[in-house]
Amino acid sequence: TYSIESINQNHSNKDRIIAMYNLAKGQTQTAFEEWLKAVDIPAYASMTSMSNPAYYRTSTLLGEQVKAPFKYVVIIEIESPTEVEKEMAAPTWKDFITDIESRIVDAHYILAEKIA
Repeated sequence: TYSIESINQNHSNKDRIIAMYNLAKGQTQTAFEEWLKAVDIPAYASMTSMSNPAYYRTSTLLGEQVKAPFKYVVIIEIESPTEVEKEMAAPTWKDFITDIESRIVDAHYILAEKIA
């Protein structure tokens, strides 16, 4: 389950959340990517604490013919972890989290600060 409570509150403007995950059993790439376009991307567009999500589908590890450990990577700009947490507390966002958690597994969320 996604929680931002434990993230260090010392940050600069336009931090990033980097989300990495795989598809849940029974979730096809086509169905998931259609859901991204119909539900996920519009959800981010409606939020004020997050912006400019960039979605990536991975293939292999560079220089190795080995499958990448995560099928999807998403990089999202955020104003502050506190604002993300406040906005995520809304009932609509909680329903969204329940929905996406039924579609993905092995999710990891990293807070990153751009340094260069």
